[in-house]
Amino acid sequence: MKKTISVFVMLFLLHPRIMNASVTFAAENRIKLVTYKSKNSPDVKLLNLIYTEAFRRMGMIFVYKKYPAARCSAMSDAGKVDGELSRIYSYGEAHPNVIRVEEHHWRSGFIAVAAAPSIHLDGWESLKGSGYRVNYTRGIKGCEINLPKVVRPENLEKVNSVFQGYKKLLKGRAHIYVGAEFNIMRILESDDFRHSKLRIAGVMEKFTAHVFLHNKHKALVPQLSNILKEMKKEGLFETYRETAKLITYFKN
Repeated sequence: MKKTISVFVMLFLLHPRIMNASVTFAAENRIKLVTYKSKNSPDVKLLNLIYTEAFRRMGMIFVYKKYPAARCSAMSDAGKVDGELSRIYSYGEAHPNVIRVEEHHWRSGFIAVAAAPSIHLDGWESLKGSGYRVNYTRGIKGCEINLPKVVRPENLEKVNSVFQGYKKLLKGRAHIYVGAEFNIMRILESDDFRHSKLRIAGVMEKFTAHVFLHNKHKALVPQLSNILKEMKKEGLFETYRETAKLITYFKN
């Protein structure tokens, strides 16, 4: 009886240490990534499905948090989080503290939408000298950087949403709307525009999107890349895409 009590007392005294060890173990096996994208968006739902499974195969628990884009960069650069959930291929050129996982989770790009069937575009430069009135949603960095280079200021307008941009096309107040693939396709296939005369008029730019991990996780990068390749071969990406109801223009 005394022996049993002694063992019980020992376990009780060690309990905080056991709990701390469990917490430490959980922390070491938990990967936290950040993103500026809305948690309710189909693309983030897809990424959550992909990386929950990918990290599970690595024996890790995947979590992500949403912050403004600039804060995401600052946190991942400083190593306060484990990396970023989705950035374009070249993101690491300006952020040397993170490493790109080579296998991408999707191909994407900037697309032009028009109502007139005569409009055909191929790349940003195809807008130069065209005289087209172009609009885009404020805050989309790719558009903010590239469109002013090829469209005269008087022909370029910012709008508050894809919906507003499409309405301007249908009313003849603009020739072209330029935006990111997922936003373009989601609204174009909605009940409001599915049967309209709006169409894809061309691709402005293509890119791939990747997870970027902080340098402290360098050893995980090739393993994660290989797992993503395996998941693609298994058809999981397409299954997850359907589950997330993500409508895309570019093939994976």
